[in-house]
Amino acid sequence: MKYLFTILYFFVVTSLFSQTSFHFEIPTKKQLDSLKTELETIFMKDQTFRRIYIEAEKKLGKDSDAYEYFWEVVEAQDKILEKEVTNIIDTYGWLGISQIGRLANTALWGVLQHGSITSKEKYASLLKNSVLKKESQSIHYARLIDRMLINSNKAQLYGTQINYDNEEPVFYEISQPEFVDKRRKKIGLSTIKEYAKSRKIEWTITQKKRNK
Repeated sequence: MKYLFTILYFFVVTSLFSQTSFHFEIPTKKQLDSLKTELETIFMKDQTFRRIYIEAEKKLGKDSDAYEYFWEVVEAQDKILEKEVTNIIDTYGWLGISQIGRLANTALWGVLQHGSITSKEKYASLLKNSVLKKESQSIHYARLIDRMLINSNKAQLYGTQINYDNEEPVFYEISQPEFVDKRRKKIGLSTIKEYAKSRKIEWTITQKKRNK
């Protein structure tokens, strides 16, 4: 019964993120070169403020009006970058690493991570297809899905989201954690135990390979 629930849960989640039909243009080599440069610039803008937010918090004060304004600026920029990225995806699809390089490809995911839930849901299936073709990184798809679920107060599927608010880091709730490696393997991720170790978390839940 638990295994059946896992399958149904995964099917429902996947279905929610794969209902949009797309029709794309095929970019020329010149267009790809231009898109590569544009996306790398977008990613720089996406990351710049986030690289200094800790310093900003220390200098401005976590509860200050200045620090609140700092994040208002970031959020306003996020909306602009989201529009730029979604326009690219709507036109050309989810551009792969072999087309635009790893950094520009990462920009597509990075901006969506900071974008609206609507955009995440709309384009998740495109990212998954790109991952299955080895044209995008598995961890990006897993993080996109897990963040959507956590933000919707649901259990994550792949175990990529960690709560650092306590003294010791812990995973946010994982759906049927005894089967998490099965889900991770399907999209090319390492085991949850290896991932947990890299984040200094002890993983003790035995993984099951089949329904018993």
